[in-house]
Amino acid sequence: FRSPRWPLAGHPLPDDDFASEDTSLLWGPGGRGDLAVIRALGANAVRLYGNDAALDKRAFLDEALRLGLDVIAGISDYPYLQMPGSCVKTGFDCFAQVRHSFRENLKRGFLMDEGDHKVYHPALSAVVVMNEPDLKLLPAGTPGVFCRALVSALDAVLDAEEDFDIRGPRPNFTATFSFGVCPQCEALGDLPALGQMWELRRAVRRPESVDYSARQDLREAYRTRFTNSVNTANPAGSFSSLFLQAYDRTFQGVPVFVGEYHSPQVEDQKADLDAILKLARDASTLLQGISFFEFQARYDKGGSELAFGLFGLGERPIGNFQIGAARMNVTAWCL
Repeated sequence: FRSPRWPLAGHPLPDDDFASEDTSLLWGPGGRGDLAVIRALGANAVRLYGNDAALDKRAFLDEALRLGLDVIAGISDYPYLQMPGSCVKTGFDCFAQVRHSFRENLKRGFLMDEGDHKVYHPALSAVVVMNEPDLKLLPAGTPGVFCRALVSALDAVLDAEEDFDIRGPRPNFTATFSFGVCPQCEALGDLPALGQMWELRRAVRRPESVDYSARQDLREAYRTRFTNSVNTANPAGSFSSLFLQAYDRTFQGVPVFVGEYHSPQVEDQKADLDAILKLARDASTLLQGISFFEFQARYDKGGSELAFGLFGLGERPIGNFQIGAARMNVTAWCL
């Protein structure tokens, strides 16, 4: 999977935040126009992964708003796993690390000035507090571990908002679980993701159950600003039978979306996509929609990750941009 178009194939990127002006050659109208392509495909939202809190997101959010796209941003794994003094080192109490990271996001594009106060950028519809915490926080699938991390992180983002005079609508928060079962979960552990969601709801209602003392009203935030989410490579039929039917019975009042949806092994991809969208349009279910996984093949990861991208890279260079603190030079290729 190594090619002259991606010299780091199979190796991690030095910075995987592609939502700043540094990378506008990829997403902006003056370059490849990825956001316009996403909108032209019929999408009404785009989910982001990497999030370098030192980079400003305002231009990206402005372009998304111009095109009519909502943005689902995500807090990166850095404060959880990689930074010096990450919350792995603090017993999975992630408050200080996530508060600092999210506060920097608020200062760099998530908030806008409106007179003497602040408002959230209207394109920002949701924030993923962590992606697949049940897999990444070790030991994997341990409710006391991932729930303590998530409860403290949710407390942190709510607390960071208190530093600003924010008025008007605010984005929802979510934690995106894997489609794995959870044998250690007290309830629903034999069904994918549902046991994890059940444990998180319990921990939000009783933070002391995971040895955490909350500063903010987590129960109210869960009631008014929380959406569940799950990643899956299962087709629509099994997603409904394994997850959605039980979800609708168990989590009434809490919407859910699929953070990663794509089943590459399904022969008729269009029929499967039509089926999952039909489920999302059904007013009798709590499913709000899906994020199709993913826009471009991940040449930097290689291997099986290349099976998911809608687009590969073509042969025509568009220009160069720089990423990371070391300002690594990268060529932007056509799709």
